[in-house]
Amino acid sequence: MQIHWIHCHDVSNEQREHVEARLRSLSAESDDMIDVRVVGSASNHHRRGGCGIKITCMARGHEIVAAREGDELGAALNEAMEAFERELRRMRERRSEVR
Repeated sequence: MQIHWIHCHDVSNEQREHVEARLRSLSAESDDMIDVRVVGSASNHHRRGGCGIKITCMARGHEIVAAREGDELGAALNEAMEAFERELRRMRERRSEVR
């Protein structure tokens, strides 16, 4: 699994290491995660805050996307990571039910 950080200059090394550890832990459970992209962006939305994070993953024929916006990049990153974990687990549960 490869992890790509795009436009995430404001994410601290500590936050990156924490997210990468969570992603590697998820990939250790199954070999379905191929490529993960973490993309930071500025938001122009007046109510949702000034920054956003989008996590996209190719997982054996499926694309999982989780995005969150907020005032702080770190908080948005944590929320996006939690949403990503939920979506990945749902996908894996659906696959195990099909088998």
